[in-house]
Amino acid sequence: MYSLSESKMEKITAIILAAGKGTRMRSPKPKVLHEVCGTTLLEYVVEAVQNAEISEIIIVVGDKKEAVRNSLKGIPVKIAEQLEQLGTAHAVLSAKHHLPDLTDTVLVLNGDVPLIKPHTLKKLVSLHTEGGNDVTLLTVSSENPRGYGRISRDSRGCIKGIIEENEATEEEVRIKEINAGVYVFKKKSLWEGLENIVPDNKKGEFYLTDILSVFYREGKRIHGLVSNTASEVLGINTQLDLTVINQIKRDEILRSLMDGGVTIVDPASTFIEKFVEIGEGTRIYPFTYICKNTRIGRCCCIGPFAYIESGTITEDNVQIRNRTDCAFFTEGENG
Repeated sequence: MYSLSESKMEKITAIILAAGKGTRMRSPKPKVLHEVCGTTLLEYVVEAVQNAEISEIIIVVGDKKEAVRNSLKGIPVKIAEQLEQLGTAHAVLSAKHHLPDLTDTVLVLNGDVPLIKPHTLKKLVSLHTEGGNDVTLLTVSSENPRGYGRISRDSRGCIKGIIEENEATEEEVRIKEINAGVYVFKKKSLWEGLENIVPDNKKGEFYLTDILSVFYREGKRIHGLVSNTASEVLGINTQLDLTVINQIKRDEILRSLMDGGVTIVDPASTFIEKFVEIGEGTRIYPFTYICKNTRIGRCCCIGPFAYIESGTITEDNVQIRNRTDCAFFTEGENG
């Protein structure tokens, strides 16, 4: 229903913002390089964009740029550098000269939303192009909106702006509809809007969210798509946030494996990273950790207390009771 023609998709470019310092993570590692089930936050977002059939991707880097750049080796993306940390609007502007000339639609999202789904991005882009909007943004109705910008609407229900939480009044803080940080712009409108943003906030930064109020004043077409899945747009700012997302993704991985015929005796004590294949009939016992890029055959017994390293490949009917067992081989051994 939300598919776009190939010719239309070729005119879409995604800008993923990955330049922030992530101060609240209190970690020497860039925020977007923290891992969820063995895969970086940024990789999840890039994969979602690619699976939404958007091949032209620009990553905006800034803080610890070389580490972020190195993590993307072999992934077909362009890199744009934000030379100064002047806010999200400035970060988007840093990507301007990297956009292909044929681009007419720009998807903008953050690099720390690993649960975003390709079908949501496809739906957002489709609604945007079909409606001829200047911007289409993803919003969420949340009972716990703390930490997110609030959606401000006029008396007719039209979106007139986004209010950052630290700039909101007591009344505005009570708004339940929040900004998910995912936008689709008409390219011409985006660049024109960015030029009219002023750093009128406590931090003195150029907020991308301020472009909504600019568009509203100018009478441009603003459309909001309300997501029914709040967890899909959860961002990560703290180590606690990272733990919450890890649990959600871990449950998703285990559920998928069980649907495929794998028996997991105790999901609460079983940890399986992304990009793991396990054949049907295999039984996973408690206190087992299986790293990414692993392939386990059919009708195997793994655990208890097993640690399977990345790159491991087993045959069918193999038993691995703990990491000292040798009843498995890694890729490159034995042919």
